[in-house]
Amino acid sequence: MTSARGKRPNASITNVAALADVSIATVSRVLSGRRTKDDDIARRVRQAAIELDYAVNSAASALRSDTSNIIALSLPATPNPLHAGIVAAISDAASAAGRQLLVGTDSTPAGQHQRIKAFIRHNADGIIVLPCPRSGTSTARGLATADTPIIQLFGSTNLLRHDWISIDNGASIELAVTHVVERGAHSIAYFSDAVGSSEGAQTLLAFQSSLNMLHAHADSDWITIADGTTQRGFADTMRIFGDASREIPEAIICASVDTAIGAMIALSQLAIDVPNRVQIVSLRDDTAAATSVPSLTTMRAPLPQMAAESLRLIANAGAATSDAMTVARLRRHVAFPRRVVARGSTRHAAVA
Repeated sequence: MTSARGKRPNASITNVAALADVSIATVSRVLSGRRTKDDDIARRVRQAAIELDYAVNSAASALRSDTSNIIALSLPATPNPLHAGIVAAISDAASAAGRQLLVGTDSTPAGQHQRIKAFIRHNADGIIVLPCPRSGTSTARGLATADTPIIQLFGSTNLLRHDWISIDNGASIELAVTHVVERGAHSIAYFSDAVGSSEGAQTLLAFQSSLNMLHAHADSDWITIADGTTQRGFADTMRIFGDASREIPEAIICASVDTAIGAMIALSQLAIDVPNRVQIVSLRDDTAAATSVPSLTTMRAPLPQMAAESLRLIANAGAATSDAMTVARLRRHVAFPRRVVARGSTRHAAVA
């Protein structure tokens, strides 16, 4: 018989988790006393248990383990070769750790936010998030106090609400400049993407710093900023290399594969040999780079290392079982440099 306050004899720990908008593991920890923080999460769990008339002493038996061995991955729904590489790398890392991977895609920041909340409710051991474009802080809004560890890949680092893993753009462009300098280039052009973001500005500053460190130079009109298209790469190259009376750079570093391919098309029309006269490197990598003529030297994101670090951070967060350890754990910001994939658009290293 139902009580006046709405007793539900068949209420389960899953019902409590859904009503409190938390994971099953969080309900178990709160109701068993293993989670001692008296915060909004704990209050929501206790209130949900009261409303559903859920028996507190059944929590431990309803959930034998705090771990589900499931890692969740949230991605934008937009097609992108990088996304496929991320899924493959994290899937391999999860398998190596004896875990299953659950993948969700969404086309809007609001949809991604709801997806992450659903992953939390379904007791994922950790959630890896590649934010939707223009998401700002919306994907993490209201989730900073969740017990489930959240790892962000790429995107803004304005907030210290969760762990973050991305690319060290400064170190990456330094490696690209070093690569062409070691192969005989001392004058280098840079075709940058728009620098409205902190990432773009950081990369441009690192390029200029690398030139100074490696005793190379770039004329001011060799550094261009525009969209990363084939047409842009072609136009910039024709402008810089079309006047035979002027000094021309011995290498071009491009922010995108499309820009680099446009530059190679222009140099071919000008009968300027790549790589013997001019070397070209793209700071990104995709399948078109390997099939261009000549094949394009690129900088590749170290996705296997980033995936392994994501799993390591999730495991470390799970090991922090006491509240004192959880509070003390600093959010990690880890940045890996891209690695050079040498192909036909740069020369072999000079022999000392």
